[in-house]
Amino acid sequence: MVIDKKTKTKIRISAIVLSISIILLLLTQQKIEIIYFTNPTCHLANNTNTIMQNIKLKFDDRVVVREINVNMYENDPPDTEEIKQLRQRYEVYGVPEIIINGKEYTKQFTYYDLEEAICNQFIIKPSVCI
Repeated sequence: MVIDKKTKTKIRISAIVLSISIILLLLTQQKIEIIYFTNPTCHLANNTNTIMQNIKLKFDDRVVVREINVNMYENDPPDTEEIKQLRQRYEVYGVPEIIINGKEYTKQFTYYDLEEAICNQFIIKPSVCI
């Protein structure tokens, strides 16, 4: 079968459009991962818990929050091996501690600062960031 130049051009353009469509679809499905180290008996962490709950509500499935309760006080249950490894990896010595896409969040633990930091992670911003 012989394909003329015009048909080849149409096929190439269709392939490019399809590729761009797939990339855009993937980017609009991008999820931000948050690891949130906390302790139920820490007053400061409890305030941050409220902020994290509101973040989950606002971003719905676009943000995945992994909440990790860590051993900070004498009567706390010991950390599991996985928690010990995460604490060591991210150098977590106190709570609350927030890791966004593998990087320590270092700004103030306010709702608006955290929201801004999350929105900055998206390549294509969801409507909640606009």
